[in-house]
Amino acid sequence: MQTPTVSSANPLKDKLKVTLVGSLPPIKGVSPYTSHLLRALAADQTLDLEFVGFRSIYPRRFYPGGEPVDPSVIRGEYPGVKVRNVLAWYNPLSWVWAGLTLNGDVVHAQWWSYILAPVYATVLAIARLRGKRVVVTVHNVDPHERVWWKKALNRAIYSFGQRFIVHSEPNRESLGRLYGRSANAVSVVPHGILTAGPLKGLSPAEARAKLEIPAEAPVALCFGNIRPYKGVEVLLQAWPEVLKACPPARLVVAGKPWTEWEPFQRLIDGLGIASSLHLFLDFVPADRLEEFFAAADVVVLPYSQFDAQSGVGTLALFFAKPMVVTSVGGLPELVQDAQAVIPPDDAGALASAIAKILTDERLRGKLAADAAEVAARFSWEPIAAQTVEVYRTLVSAGATPAGGTEPFEGGDVGAT
Repeated sequence: MQTPTVSSANPLKDKLKVTLVGSLPPIKGVSPYTSHLLRALAADQTLDLEFVGFRSIYPRRFYPGGEPVDPSVIRGEYPGVKVRNVLAWYNPLSWVWAGLTLNGDVVHAQWWSYILAPVYATVLAIARLRGKRVVVTVHNVDPHERVWWKKALNRAIYSFGQRFIVHSEPNRESLGRLYGRSANAVSVVPHGILTAGPLKGLSPAEARAKLEIPAEAPVALCFGNIRPYKGVEVLLQAWPEVLKACPPARLVVAGKPWTEWEPFQRLIDGLGIASSLHLFLDFVPADRLEEFFAAADVVVLPYSQFDAQSGVGTLALFFAKPMVVTSVGGLPELVQDAQAVIPPDDAGALASAIAKILTDERLRGKLAADAAEVAARFSWEPIAAQTVEVYRTLVSAGATPAGGTEPFEGGDVGAT
């Protein structure tokens, strides 16, 4: 009898070791994105995957969005992934320990908040000194509030990256123009669809009843943290013209103000539009997302400046909602109809686009179908595959010897 051949190959040894650094739900911010990406990457059997995250991300006083944790979200499970939540914002020893114990040959950082810059700088510096290859996902190429010290912290974190991921072609151009990163070192990987669940299957009427909105009223939704770049002031200025074209319309503004609300309230009172507004000026927990999106006929992203892609926009795609977006950052990639893209800071164009969608049922149906098509392009399986290709491209460019002295020059290191 022939003796079976036994392979001496070690499947774990042959896998590419990757460590993601970032945050996971129930922590707010980019955590939902990171969670989706981690699950999609875990399905790739060629990876040996580790996640290093935060056990304490920062105190409430440092987060304008209220509590940094969403209490409605249960901490998830990630089969096949070694999850180590060891980082604490207040403990530099935890930053050093994380850097010294990273398992991955590739370290993929999900950069988020400026208060965490010292944490990321420490972890990534140690990773580079250990010969690790570093990928940085740049969710916001330039700070939303463009102050010099935030740009300086961006530049500092980018200096550790050897390859970068952005979510749209305009973001790639901005990263090169603003921070000198070669286009060859920057990969465009779409922002995947964020989901809300578990869903209750609310009808528009049921959702509106929960929000105390008239069941038959056409509804526009402006969702997310209220920050200067979001263009909420322009939306309020546009709303009287929307009401002229569609008197029963209602505008829902839902999100935690990161600035004083008083100037917005004065504008509302001066325009005389308070009776047509429904304001929910606080963080909306994950278990209530469906209420707001199910109630909406159109989701409005009137951003005045933006060098990123919108998580709110991908939620709108998940719910197959028509959108009106401005022509900044990656927002135009969320829609297929030019009628839904308007210039930033143009209240007249914004009012016209919203009114047209709210009064034209056929157009709303087309835009909803468009949203479903765009959502299919932003599924996580191909996004994970593209991300793995970034890892392999970086590794194939040649690894730095452990303990090597390759400078932290960023940019073209590992470029194809």
